[in-house]
Amino acid sequence: MNQTIKIIIILAFGFVQKTFAQDSSPYSYFGIGTLNSVDNTRNISLGNTGIALEAPDYINSKNPASLTSIGIQNVIFDVSGLLKSNTISSNRGTDRRINGNFTNLGLAMRVSNKLYLAASVQPTTSTDYKFVSTVPIEGTSDTYPITYEGSGGITNLGVSLGYKIDNNWSVGGKVKNNFGTISRVETITTTSELEISRNIRYTGFSYSLGTQFNKYFQKERLLLTLGAIVNFKSNLNAKGETVYTENREYNSSATTKLSSRSSTLPLEIGLGVSVLKNDRYLLSLDYTQSHWNEVKNTVTNEKYYKQDVYGLGFEIRPARKNSPNLSENLIYRFGLNYDKGYYKVNNREINKMEATVGLGILMNKINLNIGYGFGKRGVFTNAAIKENYHMLNISVDFLDRWFIKRYIN
Repeated sequence: MNQTIKIIIILAFGFVQKTFAQDSSPYSYFGIGTLNSVDNTRNISLGNTGIALEAPDYINSKNPASLTSIGIQNVIFDVSGLLKSNTISSNRGTDRRINGNFTNLGLAMRVSNKLYLAASVQPTTSTDYKFVSTVPIEGTSDTYPITYEGSGGITNLGVSLGYKIDNNWSVGGKVKNNFGTISRVETITTTSELEISRNIRYTGFSYSLGTQFNKYFQKERLLLTLGAIVNFKSNLNAKGETVYTENREYNSSATTKLSSRSSTLPLEIGLGVSVLKNDRYLLSLDYTQSHWNEVKNTVTNEKYYKQDVYGLGFEIRPARKNSPNLSENLIYRFGLNYDKGYYKVNNREINKMEATVGLGILMNKINLNIGYGFGKRGVFTNAAIKENYHMLNISVDFLDRWFIKRYIN
């Protein structure tokens, strides 16, 4: 156990040092930034599903009720990371960016036969963009250039509880403390250069509930699992400042207190179903709806809409368990995910389609999950800016046993 703790502490220091810059997209300009894929690589490889997935050997952030499926190795450490390459194209040309980061650091354990506990740190949103536009000069046909830059994001520190009502039905809840700073810089160039820098600090708590129910059909050798989640609407309190700097070489600047409007995390409702056949073939489906249309106060002036997300995943498990051959312990995963989006640009929805594949490698006390995904944002609309991206997800789950009573001293 001591060696495992040392490994986690080393990784934790790296996680704390950098928790943003995962999605260098111009669309991260809107609201509190782009929502990150911060789940375990297994869920991401299965089309970002997980509401109805049991989690005996990893931490499933989709549904706190899944904690009750933790196996005989009753403590799990989860460390996940992402490497992403974005290609952004518009009528102005093409831009390519590569970035990476830790996406999850978590610990889960069985407290008793019915009660389970987990804690995690995840970068929920990220803001990372730079683009140039023009603004018309009032009363003339001329324009002047303006550059927009953004960085930062929202991180959450969460604690989850899962409770097993009986062998078939489980419930769970999660409390998250959301915090972070988003920086927005506008540089206006005319006869002189004016830089307007806004640093906005967000804080607030959010709450969620989840449940899972499973039924085994012995004759068909089929396990059916149903899941549901509710992430309640919550507020993010905003405080900050604005710095005006004119002609930076002369160091002429002024700072004023920013009366920023508080933002909101929307109500989200999700349903999921999974079917496991012969303990080998798994099919998983998720549907979530986020009520962004009820979000009124944000930093940007966009109008938001209900967001619908559909996920589909398929997994092939090994025919033999605990085989001495590594090649016989591989798990193969495939997934599709469609995100309708929650805002419009020039009256066009910015949707997203993503295809994923993944590989699970089962080792003694360690599970390694690797996933690759290819996605497009703005794929079904005539958007002014389109994105293609490639991403590599990696999760390492350390399995350990704590609190085991000694029978021989």
